[in-house]
Amino acid sequence: MAAIQKIDFNPNLFNDLYWELEADLNNDSIRYIWLYGGSSASKTFTFCQADLIRKLRFTDDNTMVVRKFGVDIRDSIYADYVGIINDWGLQDYFVCQINYIKCLVTGSYIRFRGLDDSEKIKGLARFKRVVYEEISQGEHIDLKQIRKRLRGKAGQQIIGIFNPISEEHWIKKEVFDKEDLITVSTDRNIALKQQSVSGNVVVYKVTYLNNYFIVGKWVDKFGNPVIFRNGFFPTENMKMIYGFVDKHTIEDFEKDRLTDYSNYEVYALGEWGNIRKGGEFYKRFTKDNQVGRNIYDPALALHISWDDNVNPYLPCGIFQIEGLHLKMIDEIAGETPNNTVKAVCNEIIRKYPAHNSGMFVYGDATANKQDTKLEKGHNFYTLILEYLKEYKPVNRVTRSNPSVVMRGNWINTIFETGLGGIKVTIDEKCTKAISDFIMLKEAPDGTKLKETAKDPKTGANYQKVGHFSDLFDYIMVSAFNTQYLAYINKPVSNVNWSGFI
Repeated sequence: MAAIQKIDFNPNLFNDLYWELEADLNNDSIRYIWLYGGSSASKTFTFCQADLIRKLRFTDDNTMVVRKFGVDIRDSIYADYVGIINDWGLQDYFVCQINYIKCLVTGSYIRFRGLDDSEKIKGLARFKRVVYEEISQGEHIDLKQIRKRLRGKAGQQIIGIFNPISEEHWIKKEVFDKEDLITVSTDRNIALKQQSVSGNVVVYKVTYLNNYFIVGKWVDKFGNPVIFRNGFFPTENMKMIYGFVDKHTIEDFEKDRLTDYSNYEVYALGEWGNIRKGGEFYKRFTKDNQVGRNIYDPALALHISWDDNVNPYLPCGIFQIEGLHLKMIDEIAGETPNNTVKAVCNEIIRKYPAHNSGMFVYGDATANKQDTKLEKGHNFYTLILEYLKEYKPVNRVTRSNPSVVMRGNWINTIFETGLGGIKVTIDEKCTKAISDFIMLKEAPDGTKLKETAKDPKTGANYQKVGHFSDLFDYIMVSAFNTQYLAYINKPVSNVNWSGFI
């Protein structure tokens, strides 16, 4: 790869992310670069700046840009490339065609492709890097195919750009959580920089507060750089030295902070979260009110609730009850080959080996029947009681499951008003349960919408979300049965809640 004479650009054209990214793109030991965070953070735009400058400097520095759907390319990342070329007055140096940009100085080029399926990821040997914009829209198999096919050149890189829309997303579970990442100290205006212990993965998190073309670049009265971390709050002792303040964007983020914190968490703060899109079943569930820290108390009984499913996992929720306060302290999702009653019970024993304050069992009433797949005379719950007999468990599974609509209305009212003095807290580490409460949709008839998907490993169809919220419903109706019956049998205004246990 031959280098061409360097072209100098005004440094005020760039956010601080650019200077870090420029060095990473030159580092052949780095295989993966992840750019994530909030919206208006200039993630994609900054990468396009760095990539175009490389096209002007190096021959054989080709880039493949992909998105899940090709129809989205022209008005997104392709438009960013073309806009930069025009803004910088570089039209004589580049030819721009549909899905293709070529540098006339070096011959290096950029191609754009949509991924209707993973088999379209072919012919990557000629490319120095593959950029997957909005990779959160794609599947894990897309990344696997890119990884396998991008070979044949030294220093080839894969760049993923996205907003962290869900803690349950495969990027979080299959990439970030499986990398040994350490925080890297930097003086630049970047929310977070991490690198893998092996050195081949770099992660950047940025938000609108790191974008000088949203909040400006400021110095204090001594000329020291000011970096905003928890909101845009300049004072009279500060001076903006370049960039500009986008008042409308900042006001929009502030509105979300007050009225839609889930959105604010992801798109303003760049935190892993879940996005509400409307039509949710649990309309009154909010992370502000229902999510917190619940510490296991060995003096309180364990209340374990189940949903009789094996795909995509066998779910079990671990709760404790203090007065009228239901605390979800843990969740277990037994994935294949551990999606069996015995395997999940063994996990409970492993986590709570010394517990001796009692145990109660709740769950899906339909699993009370004898199961022909199990040993004769056994059902789902007789197996649970047998495997956990050292805890002296008591079966509290109801004879039938209550109305989905009615229990949903009751639980939503508790979430909103604390009806009957009942309080619910879900521990923040119970990410699958939290995702269920936020992502589960309501069907037209007021029940839960059972959206399905196919497991790529087993080929089995399964309900995408709702398993942990179902087992939550079961324990709520059983543990607070007096309150539930009062709700469905009397007008709420006539119920005297005092004295209920």
